[in-house]
Amino acid sequence: MIRALLHASTRRFARQFNYNAQYQHDMIDTDARAGMRLALFQMVSNYAGPASAHHIRMGAMVGSAVEGDCGPCAQLTVDMALAFGARGPDIQACLNGAADAAGDFGLGYQFAWAAIRGDDALDALRARIEDAHGPRAVIAASFAAAFTRAYPVLKRGMGHGKLCQRLDVGGTSVTLADPAPT
Repeated sequence: MIRALLHASTRRFARQFNYNAQYQHDMIDTDARAGMRLALFQMVSNYAGPASAHHIRMGAMVGSAVEGDCGPCAQLTVDMALAFGARGPDIQACLNGAADAAGDFGLGYQFAWAAIRGDDALDALRARIEDAHGPRAVIAASFAAAFTRAYPVLKRGMGHGKLCQRLDVGGTSVTLADPAPT
C-alpha cells in the first residue's frame, strides 16, 4: 500500500515538472522505507522562510544544483524556479556567471555557491540577505543550499546521475561555460 502511494506521488511530481524520477521509483521498489524517508526529507528540507525572500531561496536552490552537477537536478530546479515565479533572465544571468545582475535571485545563487565552497564572500552575502529580509531568509537560503545539494549526490550514488553542459530556461538553451558567480 505504501509503495503504491509513494509511486503515485512520485509520478505526479515527475509529470508536473517533466522530470525523470526513475531513481525514486527504484528506491521505492527496493525499500519502501527508504522511499518514505526521501519523502520526509523533502518535507523537512522545504523550509521557505519569509515570502519577501522567495527569490533568494529559489536562487540558492538553482545555485546548489548547478554547483552540484548541472544535470537533471539543475534542470529540475530551473523548471521549479520558473514555475514558482523566478524570471528567466535572472536565471540566465546566473548561469552565465553574471549573478550580480540578477537581483535577489542572484544573491541566493551566489550565497549557495559561497556556502558550499566555504568562500570568503559568504559573510558579506549573509549580511546582505539578513539586512534585506531578516534572519529567517538566511535560514531559508541555507536550507536551500544544503538540502538541494543532496539530490545530485543521492542520484549519482544510485547510478542515475548525469552531467550536462546545457540547460533549458523557459525555452532558451543556456550552454554552461562557467556558471560560478563572479
